[in-house]
Amino acid sequence: MKKLLLCFLVSASIVACTSPAAKETASADEKSSTVEHIFKPTYADNWKIGDQKNVLLAEQFHQAMFAKDYKQLGDLLVDTVSFNMEDGSTIKGKVAVLDFVQKNFAQLTFKNFKINAIFPTVGDNGHQWVDIWDEADVETPDGKTQKFIWMDAFRFENGKIVGFIGFVKSPK
Repeated sequence: MKKLLLCFLVSASIVACTSPAAKETASADEKSSTVEHIFKPTYADNWKIGDQKNVLLAEQFHQAMFAKDYKQLGDLLVDTVSFNMEDGSTIKGKVAVLDFVQKNFAQLTFKNFKINAIFPTVGDNGHQWVDIWDEADVETPDGKTQKFIWMDAFRFENGKIVGFIGFVKSPK
């Protein structure tokens, strides 16, 4: 009888010690994944963390651009790459993108570059993205320096950049 009572008390203790916070967290996670959006996304929904290898590729893109290594930059792009610019224009094709980068960034020097946030995502459509909030002091050929804060979104397929969306007025 003592053993039965001891087993009952141990079982009751284990059940009592089960954290209700863990159950609440799971419930909150379930609720957040089933929330009714006010505005339905038209591109993708239910984002998850994507491939960290793409983060490195996005960083290599910045490194090559700052070093003015246009061959390396080109190696990161597919031939049909598409860049959507902050003014609503689109640049299509590797040759056109490289030409744009050379014309607009070759005379600039990026100093004190830092990434404020960077994360890879994958949507329910399978598209792999890396979103970056970054900043730098940009020096123009006349020696003037201005701080720029921008946001980049890179889309990847098979280890190459297939799409880019930039949110900053390009320094000239």
